[in-house]
Amino acid sequence: MGYHIRFIIVLLLLVSNPIIISAKEIKYNHNSITIPEIKKSVDFTVLTPQKIPDDWTLDTKLDPWVMLHYMDNKDRKLMVAIHLRKGSQISDGDFPNAQKVDVNGNRGYFSRWADSDEIDKYGDTITGGILNWVEDGTHIEMSSSIIPKGKMLEIARSMK
Repeated sequence: MGYHIRFIIVLLLLVSNPIIISAKEIKYNHNSITIPEIKKSVDFTVLTPQKIPDDWTLDTKLDPWVMLHYMDNKDRKLMVAIHLRKGSQISDGDFPNAQKVDVNGNRGYFSRWADSDEIDKYGDTITGGILNWVEDGTHIEMSSSIIPKGKMLEIARSMK
């Protein structure tokens, strides 16, 4: 009998309370324009990364192109900058010294920073570089001096 009462109580609680679906909330900073607002303002596909740490914040700008600047949780360090603009084809000639990489089936180009492995003003080792590719008619340029190449590619491949 006790089992049936507990079952009914649980069933009533589930029915009376709406199911909560939690989506990852973007934490904007500096009164940034939101991604949905940006999508309404431009005539190309706005791709955003799905795999970023929860504690990063986002600073957006819309001039002269779409700029997504992911900052650390203290808004002190730029972790990853992603710049988007209407795309055109890019080729090996555009990035003669870059390493070719695959980003979601698209040819990308990765270039390390000239001062890689040196120490920046925050005491961090300079890693990463600049990654360029075109996807869904959008030219994407991602850069970071804190995130290593492998993590940058992981973030790039999560863009939708």
